[in-house]
Amino acid sequence: MNIELILIAVLFGIIGFASSYYLNGYLYGAFKNNKMYDPIISRSSHKEKATRSGGMALFFTFCVCYGFGKAIYSMSIDLYALIAFIFIALTGMADDFFSIKYREKFFLQVFAAIVLLQSGIYIDSFHGIFGISEIPVWASYVVSIFVFIVIVNAFNLIDGIDGLAALLSIKFFILIGGLIAVTSTEMNLVVPSVVGAITGFLFFNFNPSKKVFLGDTGALLLGSVIAFFIFYILDNDSYIITDPLISRPLLVILLIIYPLADTLRASLIRMYKGQSPFLADRVHLHHRLIDKGMSHWGASTMILIMSISVVILGFIISSFFSLTACCFIILLYLTLLYYLFFN
Repeated sequence: MNIELILIAVLFGIIGFASSYYLNGYLYGAFKNNKMYDPIISRSSHKEKATRSGGMALFFTFCVCYGFGKAIYSMSIDLYALIAFIFIALTGMADDFFSIKYREKFFLQVFAAIVLLQSGIYIDSFHGIFGISEIPVWASYVVSIFVFIVIVNAFNLIDGIDGLAALLSIKFFILIGGLIAVTSTEMNLVVPSVVGAITGFLFFNFNPSKKVFLGDTGALLLGSVIAFFIFYILDNDSYIITDPLISRPLLVILLIIYPLADTLRASLIRMYKGQSPFLADRVHLHHRLIDKGMSHWGASTMILIMSISVVILGFIISSFFSLTACCFIILLYLTLLYYLFFN
């Protein structure tokens, strides 16, 4: 990566931060003037008045950054991917304002996934998992839609305390930025723009007097962009610089380990109780930390550090053990973390 590209990346990070900071403040004021606060209910983890305007600010910031990137540099994302992101953001906005039923939201997410697949970037290989490499096109579509739904909803479900979804998203985009910086000149400016936008949001998310939440708009939007990059990693036509070091499927799991593990655990607990796996409650791991007396910042930071440690462990052991052994060791490590901090 040359100096010019680094400076441009920094510039877009600044543009993303400045735009997000301004828009979060502006939209907070608009929501406040109209008394559009997030309701405080029994399962809420906050006591302060807060608006669900953060996701809208992120969406508009992405639009600003992409406009600049398209005009002055070679930033480019496939048109179908952009349409899918816009559609999922609009779905989130509708849910924030009108509370769409989960069945309707599910079908809208499936439609967004189908649109995203038209970009030509999807999961077309298992990369040796279960002894399977390339898979038929119809299977690629089915698997990709399933993965999209899981990832989008996993990031939506972990957005239960201040900073958690945002910090884990920043971690993901920084790591993914390192993977695509030398392979995709069109998309490498997306990462600093997104990281800058999320950072601008965090200044309001942790502000007790002007508190802003991502809302479904922000959580679904971030989840859909993350799903797109997951598709990029698992697409057989993409070159990933970590291929000699670690299996792509294992890399993907490590990058989003907390949302996946927490969503799976919460869903299993609900089904065991005879409840819907999509029920909104307080059985998530981050709620356990809050109930133990930790602050939102403390809980989110602890989970971020844990998730980074899992990535580091995965890279270290993948050089010495088989994929099966790596998965077993990581599972043991996750179990240890659970009993040390969450039990």
